[in-house]
Amino acid sequence: MKKIISIVIFTIVFATFIFSQNNAYTFGVAFYNLENLFDTIDDPHKNDEEFLPDGLKKWNSEKYNKKLDNIAFVIDKLNQKVGDKGIILMGVCEVENISVLKDLVKRELIAKYKYMPIVIEGPDRRGVDVGFLFRSDYFKLLKAEAKNLYIPENPDFKTRNQLVIKGLLFNTDTVFVIVNHWPSRVGGEKRSAPMRAAAAQRCRATVDSILAINADAQIFIMGDFNDTPTNSSILKILKAAPSIEEAKETNLFNPYYFLQEKKGMGSNAYNDVWSFLDQIIISYNIATSKNNIKYKGAYVFNEPYLLQTEGNFAGYPFRTYVGNNFMGGYSDHLPVYLLLEYKK
Repeated sequence: MKKIISIVIFTIVFATFIFSQNNAYTFGVAFYNLENLFDTIDDPHKNDEEFLPDGLKKWNSEKYNKKLDNIAFVIDKLNQKVGDKGIILMGVCEVENISVLKDLVKRELIAKYKYMPIVIEGPDRRGVDVGFLFRSDYFKLLKAEAKNLYIPENPDFKTRNQLVIKGLLFNTDTVFVIVNHWPSRVGGEKRSAPMRAAAAQRCRATVDSILAINADAQIFIMGDFNDTPTNSSILKILKAAPSIEEAKETNLFNPYYFLQEKKGMGSNAYNDVWSFLDQIIISYNIATSKNNIKYKGAYVFNEPYLLQTEGNFAGYPFRTYVGNNFMGGYSDHLPVYLLLEYKK
C-alpha cells in the first residue's frame, strides 16, 4: 500500500513539475527606429514633401514597399532569434501615421504574428511619431495615451509625444510600456541637451506616477533617446541606473550601460564610434524577477545584412537613403531587444 501511495505522490509531483515547465514562456520586447517610414501621399499638415514621388528623394510605391519588406524581414528574424513566443511588444519611431504601421503588419513575412499597431500623432514638425506593435494573442491592451512634452520657457518647441501603454501580459500581469523619441542633437549635442533633459523629466514623471499607485509596477521604457546611457538625461534625470544594485534606489535599471561601456557595442554609429541611442530600460522588479517576468538579457540585433559592406560607411547600419541616393537598406539604427521569461 505504501508503495502505491509513493507512486501516486511521485506522479502528482512530476505532473506538477511538467505543468510548471510548460507555463514558462520565453519572449522578447524590442525597439526599432525605422528611419523615415513615410507613405507616398501628401499630407498638407506635415512636412513630408521630401518623401513624395515628386520630392527630392523620388519616394514612390516601389521604394515604399521595399522599405516595408525590409522592416518585416527584420521583425521576422527577431522573432526567430527570440524563439518560443517571439517579440510580443515592440516600440518603433519615425513613422508618419497609423497607416504605415497597418501596411507593415500586413506584409507576408509577419502577418502570421497578427501584430496590432498603435500611433497617437503628435505635434512634431517633421510629422514623424512613435508607435507600438503588440501581439494581441499574448497582450491585452487596456489603455494607450500620449504625453506631450511642453517646455514653458520654449513654448514654440514641438517634438514627438511619449506613448504610454498599459496592458495585460498573458492575461495576468499588468505591464506598462513608455515609447520615446527624444529631441535630436541637431544644432549640437550641448546646445540641444536641455530639450532632452526636459524629455527625461517628462518620462520620469510618468514613471513616478505609475509607481505611486503600485510600487511594484512592471515598466519598460524604450526608445531612441538621442542620448547614451552615460548622458545626464538618462543617468541623472531619468535615473536609469547602470547596475541592478543602484537600481534598488532609482527603481530603473539600464542594461545597455554595460553593453556600451564594457563591450563597446551600440545601435548607432557616428564618427566610427558605436553607442546606444536606442535603449530599453526596465523597472527594478523586472530586473530582479520579483514578479512573474524574469529578465534574461539585453541585446542589439546586429546581423551582418543590417550593415553596409562597402564604401566610406562600411560597417555602419545599412540605410534606406544616403542623402538623396536610394540604397535600399533598412535603417540608420539597429534594433535592440530584451530576452525575458514569463513563469507564473
